Amino acid sequence: MLLAIDTHSTAFLQGQVLGLAAVLAVGIVVVWVLTRRWRNPVAMMPEDLPRVTALRKKRQILLALAMVVICASFTAKFVLDLRSETPYGAAAETGPTNRTVDAPDTVAGYHLITGEAAAQLAAKTKGRTSEHLWYYSKAPGGTQPSVVFSASTAAWDPEGAAEKSEHSLEWLFVNFFAGAKVEDAKDVDPGPLGGLMRCGRTKSGSVVICHWEDAGTDGTVMASGATDIQQVSTLALQFRNAAEH
Repeated sequence: MLLAIDTHSTAFLQGQVLGLAAVLAVGIVVVWVLTRRWRNPVAMMPEDLPRVTALRKKRQILLALAMVVICASFTAKFVLDLRSETPYGAAAETGPTNRTVDAPDTVAGYHLITGEAAAQLAAKTKGRTSEHLWYYSKAPGGTQPSVVFSASTAAWDPEGAAEKSEHSLEWLFVNFFAGAKVEDAKDVDPGPLGGLMRCGRTKSGSVVICHWEDAGTDGTVMASGATDIQQVSTLALQFRNAAEH
């Protein structure tokens, strides 16, 4: 089961952008090579040279313009995707920044794992994330987590607070779900505390992840073996309402 996500790493997001850019660059090179004969018509007779030279120049300009349009469209799509659906102001300006988070003992029939079992789970994720993590079992006294709940506040995480003052909620979500390897995250009800919440499945399909962001906190619920995104979004909202104050 996925136990933690590095919420500050931009490597996955940068990798996606670089990967798409590399594919685009390769495509441009291939098109340029395959159109070499079309771009460079040959004059069969000396008197055809002026006409063929003008045609060659025209075709090269047309192809170059087409490539510029394709590159511009790629850039515009990426920027629009990043800015879509939410205001593009700093996340810290969207609400209160002084909220706190306390992990509840039980939520919707899930029980907080404590003691040695919790310590062993924490050791596996030490240094991998700046968030606080809690593990929940379906049975009281259980040691195997079915749900992982993680959260952070501005007081706990100065780096995260700085990101919220510099970046929009949309940027934070794009970066988070890129790191979590979730491609189909959808908006769900964030509840009375506001902000935004999105849920989606990992590429493997074995974990549903719901993540919320507001001006001062963020939190994540990861449910192993879940298939119903709406059901997990309801569970995530219950965790948030119980933990965030």
